Amino acid sequence: MNTCIFEDLFITRLAPINFLRHTSQLICGTDTLLEKIANFFPAKTPLTLHSRKYIAPYLTEKFPKAAINMLAEGECIFFNSRVVFKAEELKAITKLFKKENNTAILQNKVIIAFHLTKEKVQQYKEIVNPDDDNLISYADVEWLGLNKIESDSYRLINYPSDLILYNEEQLNYDLNLKVKGKKKLQLGKKCSIGKNVVFDTSAGRILIGDNTTIEPFVYIKGPVYIGEGSTIRAGSQLYGPLRIGGNCKVSGEITCSILHSYVNKQHYGFLGHSYLCEWVNLGAGTTTSNLKNNYSKIVLNINDEKINTNSIFLGSIIGDHTKTGIQTMLNTGTMVGISSNLYGAGYHNKRINSFSWEDASNKEVISYEIEKAISTARISMSRRNVSMTEAYEKMLRYVYESKDEVLI
Repeated sequence: MNTCIFEDLFITRLAPINFLRHTSQLICGTDTLLEKIANFFPAKTPLTLHSRKYIAPYLTEKFPKAAINMLAEGECIFFNSRVVFKAEELKAITKLFKKENNTAILQNKVIIAFHLTKEKVQQYKEIVNPDDDNLISYADVEWLGLNKIESDSYRLINYPSDLILYNEEQLNYDLNLKVKGKKKLQLGKKCSIGKNVVFDTSAGRILIGDNTTIEPFVYIKGPVYIGEGSTIRAGSQLYGPLRIGGNCKVSGEITCSILHSYVNKQHYGFLGHSYLCEWVNLGAGTTTSNLKNNYSKIVLNINDEKINTNSIFLGSIIGDHTKTGIQTMLNTGTMVGISSNLYGAGYHNKRINSFSWEDASNKEVISYEIEKAISTARISMSRRNVSMTEAYEKMLRYVYESKDEVLI
């Protein structure tokens, strides 16, 4: 049985956090949405990633064992890249499709997963062209004449805030699987733990990855996951649900947030209910507001549409390579694109497009020159011994060239 993880028509609502990655590389809990699917199946199961054309060369580098936009011969199960799947859900789907061939599971006309026999895969190849984006939609189900099963039980990521909304449940679920036995705390190999570090597991488990350094006088309250090779500076306060990726350097007070790998927050300042992509650097004193004074539900501006998050808690959504200056203040529900720089006294706008320099003191916005943005990104990556490949650089250039057509 082959598997395919596909991007659908609604992924544009997840900008800017999927500009430089397959949508299934977004994170909820300890792992990416892709890892939740791929880890369920045997390692030898053929995997195809169906993606936007401009990120395909990068995916070829990132996932050398996967086929990119090329369906393999034989029957296949297709999974939506925006769904937070649990192992029992994947088991039930696989079992269903063994009995019900050429069938789609739908939720409000959004495809959750579908199955195609070998013959149907051949038919589908006629419309899945690797030279186009071919984002999958309900129309494909109709064109293929698939049987339909309706459901309302799956957790779809419709907007970036949904990753924060579902994170506590998923983080507890993942930690219960990863932390062995009845233990509440699991330390990886070669961790360095300073004096007077407090691990509070009263509200959830804590998992610390290999080669992680936790300096003295740190307080960590679960559920918390910290990836390998990260550093937690002295005196930090980490409150779950919190997920910190590998090779991060963090300090200050952080709560209810998701950090990809290679995030720098090395100084004091509060970060709450926020989602930070790779290579984000927060200057000293950078603080996010995650709760309005009147306790009203937070509204996001997505594609010029007001979206009610149905939550009173939400900090900032920050795209890759964005940096903030010292004492930067960010309002509730702030969305910042990739490769932007925020500085100056006062609060910033709640929506800041990619490749922007914004001065909060006068709200002046200057476009970031692409050559300078790439040069800075390359230096930032090299400081962590990561080389910017040609495919990665081309993604940055594509987003820059398209920035007038997209809103973040």
